[in-house]
Amino acid sequence: MELELLGRIPFLHALPRPELRRIARIASEKSYGAGERIFSKAESGNCMFVVISGRVRIFTRSGGKKRKTFAYLAPGEFFGEMALVDGTTRSASAEAVAASRLLVIRKSDFKGLLLSEPKLAFYLLRTVCERLRQANEEIESLLFRNMLGRVSRTLSLLGARGRRFQGGRLLKESYTKSELADLVGTTREPLTRAMASLRRAGHVDVLQGRIFIRDPRRLAALCRPAGP
Repeated sequence: MELELLGRIPFLHALPRPELRRIARIASEKSYGAGERIFSKAESGNCMFVVISGRVRIFTRSGGKKRKTFAYLAPGEFFGEMALVDGTTRSASAEAVAASRLLVIRKSDFKGLLLSEPKLAFYLLRTVCERLRQANEEIESLLFRNMLGRVSRTLSLLGARGRRFQGGRLLKESYTKSELADLVGTTREPLTRAMASLRRAGHVDVLQGRIFIRDPRRLAALCRPAGP
């Protein structure tokens, strides 16, 4: 594993050169094809992953056809750490959306890194707190927002990770209707109706195959919980 590559990964960016060399010795690299399962919910976890290239989906599935996607992870982002920290099984499933290269760190090495490098432990804690905050907001959204508000919130979160474009925000990735529905926690039909309403109102459009948010503030206003 090249040190220059490791140094460009946000999760490892703050580490000094000797620690990067240590990771280069203990970590391995694994490739997954598009649609290939990385791990499944309720499996025991013996390693964590960092996305080097490609795209990874973190999701869960009910006994029927309902699915919920928690996140799409891009290069530089990590996952699978929870089962290593609390010693329980995987809380969700992970699969490669596109051909992906992953950095793999074993459980014993991961714990040693956290104990020896406070900066890494702090970065991990901060990221886990961000994910917990998003989970709390997701619960609030499911309880108190109508479908239009839930779709608007999902697009607003994706837009925050996108880039500025013509006074608005252009999403970093393209999403199919099924992928967006899974992120919102609904099915394609309600998602399609909500997206049509947002396009008619001029809140969103599709440019270069990706969703374009014309005015992020106006879209954010639709995210407020529905009244009684």
